Amino acid sequence: MDEHEVLLAVIGGVHDLALLGALKDWRRKSRYAICRLDELSIEDLPQVRRLLRELEQFDLVYCSEYYTAEILREELKNPDVLYLPPGVDTLGFAPAIEPLIRPIDVTNLGSIADATHDGLLEYAKQSEGFYFFDTLKGRFEARSPSEHRYRYANILKRSKYFLCHFAKMRSKEPPLYLEFGPRYSEGIAAGCVLLGSWKSTPAFDKYLGWEDAVIEMPFECPNPSELLRSLDSQADRLREISIRNVRQALEGHDHVHLWSAVVDSLRLPEAYHMRQRQEEVARKLDEFGYPTRHAAERRQQDANDGSADPA
Repeated sequence: MDEHEVLLAVIGGVHDLALLGALKDWRRKSRYAICRLDELSIEDLPQVRRLLRELEQFDLVYCSEYYTAEILREELKNPDVLYLPPGVDTLGFAPAIEPLIRPIDVTNLGSIADATHDGLLEYAKQSEGFYFFDTLKGRFEARSPSEHRYRYANILKRSKYFLCHFAKMRSKEPPLYLEFGPRYSEGIAAGCVLLGSWKSTPAFDKYLGWEDAVIEMPFECPNPSELLRSLDSQADRLREISIRNVRQALEGHDHVHLWSAVVDSLRLPEAYHMRQRQEEVARKLDEFGYPTRHAAERRQQDANDGSADPA
């Protein structure tokens, strides 16, 4: 392992810390060592407490679970511990289509209550809409992670509503500590109207605390059609929600915003601030907007007329 100034270890779970042992003298060869810690809930900490000592070799640990970060801040002697919410590639997720004319009505990926899924399926059938959802069970491997992310971003950019819930909502016991995951950041960056879990917590209020960031919908919701039909009749509100979500994402949820917090915390040299990326995100924020309602409706009508022409 060559010597270098900064080591960034992305740890998907605390058990991955054992893999650092395969890198000889990794800490001695790194001037700064940073750990990004994902998917470690506060309920899991007692089971892995012995492994947490490995984190003390780092200068900084930043964690995407708020309550886990609070505990680690108390227990670890050496590193600074930051809570930073899940980030998103806001440029890759930034949409061009406002909600009213998006081809996908509702998207849900991952865990969902059976009653909610059945209700959404019935809504799609009755309205002849498009409900996008997982049809496969179990674990699978993406053929190409980058292509998988590209496809995922394009699905969200074309989805009017996107379901988001706090972690572990399917557990037998409701979670005591509510954490929001990356789908919230991805959904707002794509300009979706988020439907799902909303609750005032320190992290939620700071990073998702604006008006209509999430339209509350219970995890177990047997009749979602009532909410969807009500929202469908409020075109101006949906447009405002979408624009506000995208702008909020561009102002504070891009990966570069989170990295800037890391750089500032360690007082790293100016070269680490990724100024070019910051400028690109700022430029996108300045330029972002949907066409006027009349132009958007005319474009949609032209598309419909074109698809009706005989071959």
